[in-house]
Amino acid sequence: MFQLRPYQERAISELYAWMNRHIQDNKNPIVNMCVGAGKSVVIAELCKRAITEFPQTRIIMTVASRELCQQNLEKLLAIWPEAPAGVCSAALGKKDLESQIIFATIGSIAKQAIHLGRVDLIIVDECHNINTEQSGMYRKFISECERYNNGKILVIGFTGTPFRGNGVHLHDPGNEKRLFDSIATTVGMDELLKSGHLSPLVVQDDTPTLVDTSSVKVVGGDYVISDLDDLMNDDFVIEQATTDIILKGATRKKWLTFCVTVEHAENVLASFIRKGINANMITAKTPKAERQAIINQFKKGDLQCLVNIATLTTGFDAPETDLIALLRPTKSPVLYVQIAGRGMRIADGKENCLWLDYTDTTVEQGPVNKITGRKGFKSKSSEAPTRECPECHNYMPISFKECSECGHIFPIEEKPKHDTRSGTADVLAGIKPPVKEWFDVSDVSYAKHTKRGTGTNSLRVSYHIGDIGPVISEWIALESQSQFARKQANAWWLKRYIPAVDFNCIPETVADAINASELLMTPKRILAQKEGKYWKVINYEFS
Repeated sequence: MFQLRPYQERAISELYAWMNRHIQDNKNPIVNMCVGAGKSVVIAELCKRAITEFPQTRIIMTVASRELCQQNLEKLLAIWPEAPAGVCSAALGKKDLESQIIFATIGSIAKQAIHLGRVDLIIVDECHNINTEQSGMYRKFISECERYNNGKILVIGFTGTPFRGNGVHLHDPGNEKRLFDSIATTVGMDELLKSGHLSPLVVQDDTPTLVDTSSVKVVGGDYVISDLDDLMNDDFVIEQATTDIILKGATRKKWLTFCVTVEHAENVLASFIRKGINANMITAKTPKAERQAIINQFKKGDLQCLVNIATLTTGFDAPETDLIALLRPTKSPVLYVQIAGRGMRIADGKENCLWLDYTDTTVEQGPVNKITGRKGFKSKSSEAPTRECPECHNYMPISFKECSECGHIFPIEEKPKHDTRSGTADVLAGIKPPVKEWFDVSDVSYAKHTKRGTGTNSLRVSYHIGDIGPVISEWIALESQSQFARKQANAWWLKRYIPAVDFNCIPETVADAINASELLMTPKRILAQKEGKYWKVINYEFS
């Protein structure tokens, strides 16, 4: 039997409580759930409970993409196999306008309101795509549904970023044309990081900021793409970035690299391939079948790096992604959070995701788990001034000492701070960075290590620190059956084997490696990261 996670059950309970409080208000709520929180699960459970409690309820669930439409429908059928659901999406080859629950892409259903008949509830996933003005497909569709149903229809929006690309809240009370009125419930990154349902992003102190965007024009809340391309699509920037990504990503399995334009992505991809990285790219124009084949290769591990132009931000789910490389500056908090979110899903064996920002985006935006949006409209002079609750992000009259939605007591506000250098700028606030330290190496010894239970052999490399210091070890999987592990072991060997000229010098066994170890260079020092009681070697410096 399917069971909701505690925070998912809380989200539904708080949504119901909100609707009970505002039952006579004709208001529309937002369900604010961050990446990895399981919006599709909550949407499915909401549909099931609505029809179970009120059997005549008619529901339309709309999204912008075929991928999200398919994912949401599959989750509903997994939770409720007998659900009276259908699909209206040209991209999925279906046009059902009669089922009690219709999962639709907005482009396919936008002009079908007249044919739908009764509609009681409209659910919008990724509702930050809805225009805050009374224009666009979503707003026109909702207005048409209300017109043909002779009255107000409840609209529930789901998103992890309850603001537009310019950061202005969807529920800003100063905007008389807004669709949404307040946030009913929030499941934030901090909560899921603490519970282990999100994977943290980590940064490397020595990641270089390769560009300065201060002179790039901004239109509509984000950089002008043509100007951005002139800045980022530079041979020096690309070569420096790809070289650094390869160095820092040596122990990472799946890399996502975000670029500016197709030409920029092609040049970045070419640089990776020249350096021996198994990579490919996806753009908005990549044919559907080819796109899916490339994504499947990436998920299976046949591709180490996937280059894209902000096309893998929603509807893309590869939890094993453990490196995000940002070569696309953005001023949009929505895009920033979506890109970061691609690396924050949890997966077996994954401890964290490495965040490599070669732009000044992290510096400009601040920690991704502290992005909350802002007020963008001035209230009329006749209206009482408002302020935002830091807990539920709803607006209250400034005279209120307590939030009427969540009960938060308003404290004295302090402006959050973040670092001014990209390499050290926190991408997650409140997450303790790992302890790293450089150690001088006096000697290195090599031995065979056999893993208990499996009998698998590896080369144990012991670095002797100073004259009487500790020994820090690492294990090189030269005999591993894993293609990825063996590739990493080969790279390790080639980097320090003095006469290496081709791959023929790589030993096939640990015994062969020990016999040839006299020809291995000894690093001058090593960089190690503290993991529990032990140190893990993560970098080397040779004379």
